[in-house]
Amino acid sequence: MAVNSEKVELLGKGLYDSIPDVLTLQSIPTASELEFVSSEDFEKTMLDSILPQAVQEDINFRQLLEIDFHWLCRALRILNYGPYFTTNAIYCADCGKTSLGEYVVDLRTVECKPIPAGFTNDIVIKKEEFLDFKDDIHMKLPTIQEVINSESDPAFRMGDSTNTVLSKLCYSITAIGNRKDLAPIDIKMIIEKTMSPADYVILQNAQSEYADFGLRAAGTAACPKCGSKDAAFLALITDKFFRPTLGDLRKWRDDRNQRKDKDPA
Repeated sequence: MAVNSEKVELLGKGLYDSIPDVLTLQSIPTASELEFVSSEDFEKTMLDSILPQAVQEDINFRQLLEIDFHWLCRALRILNYGPYFTTNAIYCADCGKTSLGEYVVDLRTVECKPIPAGFTNDIVIKKEEFLDFKDDIHMKLPTIQEVINSESDPAFRMGDSTNTVLSKLCYSITAIGNRKDLAPIDIKMIIEKTMSPADYVILQNAQSEYADFGLRAAGTAACPKCGSKDAAFLALITDKFFRPTLGDLRKWRDDRNQRKDKDPA
């Protein structure tokens, strides 16, 4: 099989100590573990088996920012299987209808919010933003390993589920006032014991606002019911992302053939 490759500039360029700003991504053989990605161990399989085959540079993939992990997964999916994706639902705000079925959509319509120039990965929520809380809070964009740790930390379990909002928040916070090097469990205790419910909502929204970078959760498509071009579909990076249908691949093939016809050289 011919190996295709492309250079992928990381969203977090300039924020890493030991990871280059640009990685070389290559297509991987059909017999690779890309076929065996499972929903249960999706991140583990990608980090330990697939990305090491697909990226020419020797790096610790667990040190990637979460947004760059998703960015690489998207690039790898398009490089190996093309940009088309079959979704089971399209949501249209114009006609207010949800279309259920199988629809081939284009992953290239999923937008990405870049990190602004000069960003240092030290996000500060000033104490003046809170109603009662008396300290500034510093946080950062988490690595994919920190996100995995936050989702499996038993300190954040409530019954049979994990409080993923609180856990990810605590794994992202780097300092509260002059208190640094706090463990996530310590941050959890501070939030639960000293922060009012209203200030906790402010903190959650501040994280969503100030750390909102990377791929969006949805792309755009034509509404099957009214024809609006502004309907939306979800494109979450899970194992399903790497399960193209025959229709996805045929559309990609037809696109490539059309390009060859237009430019035989």
